[in-house]
Amino acid sequence: MNRTEVQSSIAPGTEGIQAHCQRVATWVRELAGALGLSASEAALVEQAARYHHPGIEAEAEPVRRLLEVFWKRQPIADAAEARLVAALEICDDFDQHFEAEALSPSQVDETTMNYVQLSSRADVNRGIDRIPVFPRAAQEIVLRVTNPEVRIGELVQVASLDPVLAGLLVQAANSSYYGRGTPVATIQHAISHIGFDATRKILLGATFRPIYSSPLLHSIWNHSLDVAQAAETLARRSSLAVDPAEAFLGGLVHDVGRVAFAIMPRAFLERLRRLVDGGCALVQSEVCLSGLSHAEVGAETLTQWKFTDAMVDAVLWHHRPERSARALPSLLYLAEFMAGSQEDLPSSVRLKTACGHAGVKAEALSETNEKGREALQGLRFAA
Repeated sequence: MNRTEVQSSIAPGTEGIQAHCQRVATWVRELAGALGLSASEAALVEQAARYHHPGIEAEAEPVRRLLEVFWKRQPIADAAEARLVAALEICDDFDQHFEAEALSPSQVDETTMNYVQLSSRADVNRGIDRIPVFPRAAQEIVLRVTNPEVRIGELVQVASLDPVLAGLLVQAANSSYYGRGTPVATIQHAISHIGFDATRKILLGATFRPIYSSPLLHSIWNHSLDVAQAAETLARRSSLAVDPAEAFLGGLVHDVGRVAFAIMPRAFLERLRRLVDGGCALVQSEVCLSGLSHAEVGAETLTQWKFTDAMVDAVLWHHRPERSARALPSLLYLAEFMAGSQEDLPSSVRLKTACGHAGVKAEALSETNEKGREALQGLRFAA
């Protein structure tokens, strides 16, 4: 898909155009040194990037001149101007690659990637190695709690294995959400009070929560809880046979790859922050800086933790659900949409495709489950 085709798919004057122009300006700022631009040249190209889509008028004469050449309305005057136009074209094409990815998957230009990439696969692997090991006992809890045939007696047994799990169940049962009555003191009483489904979710959540204990990871965990609840809700509304417990688990672990990126070197984190603050999507920024997205890193982590192929696939493709034949990646993509995720570029095409793959009607995406969200409040970290 070429530049004209991508631009013509965006209506003039929309927020999409402004967001694209802002991202191109951000790429210019990050790539200026690698592209051989001086500080003044970089400032000029960055300003031109903010107005480079037809229909957005620039006032400064040098900017207008550069844009006229970029749009092929004027010939290139000299080698210096040619370098500026080339820099703008490289950054524009780079961003448009990501915009068109849902329509026409392709490899990003390797030369441009080499300009921006800061880390190697080895760096990412070191980050993965620093993620806490998922204990065997925790693996057993996940297997038993997500078993469709699990019984209340087994949940009591699971909760009894760990004082933290037991405490969270009793705490939830005594919370204002479940009503104030006779104080709950035992696991059995807690489970009967809050219900079977709530017990399963609290046990699962409590199993993964310690991985996000660092204050830097609290917001990721809170987001994961929101996605887990949304995914479970969608699973119940899906026309397909999607297990709500599996969907909830998928939501809890879908962003575990972000844990590895959070402990990358400072230079990586600073550049990632600049890109995201400049309007670039988190997923694209990760790929550009390391060659991998947190979805890929998360899938590798779950593979090491001996999760099922279906769950690994769901995490791997939760930002690219059209690449999987399974329903769960699409369900997680839609759950992130419901949770207001800003991790990826918006795509109406991908959203529609995901609805079809997940067996979910588009109107279901606007229906929230506040009661379910409140039930998990005890698992959240303070904002």
